[in-house]
Amino acid sequence: MNGAMRSRTSASFSRVASPPTAPLRLLLALVFIAACIAPTGSAEARWRKRQQALGAVNAGHLQHAARLHNTRYVKLRFPNNAWGTRRMVDVLQQCAKQVGKRHRSAHKLLVGDLSRRKGGPLPPHAGHQNGREADVGFYMRSGKPLAGLWKVGAYHIDAKRTLTFLSCLIGTGDVLNIFMARALQPPLVREAKRRRWTKARIAKTFSWPRGRNKRVGIIQHRGGHDNHLHVRLKCARHEKKCRNKPVARRHALRAKRRHRHARRK
Repeated sequence: MNGAMRSRTSASFSRVASPPTAPLRLLLALVFIAACIAPTGSAEARWRKRQQALGAVNAGHLQHAARLHNTRYVKLRFPNNAWGTRRMVDVLQQCAKQVGKRHRSAHKLLVGDLSRRKGGPLPPHAGHQNGREADVGFYMRSGKPLAGLWKVGAYHIDAKRTLTFLSCLIGTGDVLNIFMARALQPPLVREAKRRRWTKARIAKTFSWPRGRNKRVGIIQHRGGHDNHLHVRLKCARHEKKCRNKPVARRHALRAKRRHRHARRK
């Protein structure tokens, strides 16, 4: 009798202490995961709505800007003009870090102007108004960054490190265009061939050897870009009031006057 009672008691205890069934475990896991990620997701949604480049690069402004800082891989020329969209700041940091990791002897990436904190005109530039553009120096064969964005020749450029940086930028899918002088592109094309890039990939990336006025390829010729790279990002999907194409000159001048008038108020 005692044995039977012990058996029933043991069986009853087993039923109480047994772990929850598989469907219940799955439900509990889903509830736990939802509780963990809900605040992060909502914060990300708020960030996406706030972080916006407004207007065009030559007639726009910037809301809730992110700031690029000097780091182990980045050197700023003008810290007061180092404001951009979160994507621009992240892309520059990420790609400079990638060069530093892949090429241990690489010097810091020299970064010039991005935008002002609230965007708007940034003389002497026609653009740089909404956080989607950045002036960036080349990686140099000397192993040292230039003190400024001075004119360089093709033989000054460290093609390996510069192409690694460009490949990273383009690989993000965020880049609309990169402007640089046509005469500086050949050593980068040779390095791309050495890395066994396909002809189609090279043609899609570089405008060289086409003429100066050919607006093809991600990397295109523009006058005044013989001493730096000019990086322009696409508008993000959440940037509903952002324009990928620059506006006509007369509209840009009108926007500049409006901005100057607003600042006086």
